[in-house]
Amino acid sequence: MTPTINVSDRVLVLKNDIVDINYKLGDIVVFYNPNNYTKKSYLDKFIYSLKIGVFMQNDISSEAAYIKRIIGLPGDQIDIDNLGNIYRNNQLLTFEGILNETYSNNENYTIPDNNFFLMGDNRANSQDSRTFGYVPYENLIGKAIYKVYPYENIASLND
Repeated sequence: MTPTINVSDRVLVLKNDIVDINYKLGDIVVFYNPNNYTKKSYLDKFIYSLKIGVFMQNDISSEAAYIKRIIGLPGDQIDIDNLGNIYRNNQLLTFEGILNETYSNNENYTIPDNNFFLMGDNRANSQDSRTFGYVPYENLIGKAIYKVYPYENIASLND
């Protein structure tokens, strides 16, 4: 997620299990990769939702949590050209401070209901929906709302 979030940064996450979040285009979210997520029982999900801390690969659940930006919402059409430009419903999509320096094949995606298309801000070096596909709503842990560490870099992430 560089340049927005660096490896050593810590973020405050508003968890989906605590508050019903209306996810929007451009939100930065924490989620489980849809290719290795095991659906949890209601009790396990409730207990896990009470957890406060850093999401890591050696977490109790043994499932890595990712952090990416929402590029497409359910029902959207996403087109990526060979220069890395991203079009959402035929409109060029840009975010301040993000450079689309990715060169690839032309790609087209139609996002199914209850799914999201997520990409990292470091587009040239990001494992995201281009790699693992759409992310179902149930895989979203929550919305990253503030960068809280290092302290000199405290900032809102979703302005």
